[in-house]
Amino acid sequence: MPGKVRNLELEFVPESGCPVAIVTGRGELDLDPFDVPIDARIYIDYKNNSDRAISAVKFRIRFMDFENNDRGTFHAPDLELLTPGATGNEKWKHDRVDPRATSLKVRILQVKYQDGSNWFSTKMAELPSQYAGASGGGTSSGRQKQNSGSIIPDVEPAPSPPAQGSQATPAGGDPFSGGAGGAP
Repeated sequence: MPGKVRNLELEFVPESGCPVAIVTGRGELDLDPFDVPIDARIYIDYKNNSDRAISAVKFRIRFMDFENNDRGTFHAPDLELLTPGATGNEKWKHDRVDPRATSLKVRILQVKYQDGSNWFSTKMAELPSQYAGASGGGTSSGRQKQNSGSIIPDVEPAPSPPAQGSQATPAGGDPFSGGAGGAP
């Protein structure tokens, strides 16, 4: 028996000054034989409306019920390089879905430009305190420092492997303590 699928209405929540716009989007729930959601699949096509290249976009995807109540939210990144005017697409699968979910709201939370600067949604202020420093209020900021509060991480180069014949961790040492051999 083929699986059942229920479509979810998808609404893009735009924000003034956001350099990215959703072009098209759709959501689908895979249902078990009792019409209970097993998982959700979300498909989004979006466009870089800025005059700078974008290297990453962070989306907030919120499941809503008939009464417009939040029934689960998750953040979904896309690390696609988009030149000005270019479009990108992404798809996500989310396994935990409230059975009362009937629609989706999608918002752009953060955009990382190729030059390392960021645009932040005003909704960044609602995130937990570890991200509070990234509440740039919907504006573009200067070059971000490491641990800037950005929820799109900066990529650091991989460390070089140990030299031939050396040990990565001293004998009896704790590999998570920096090789000191004692308690962290």
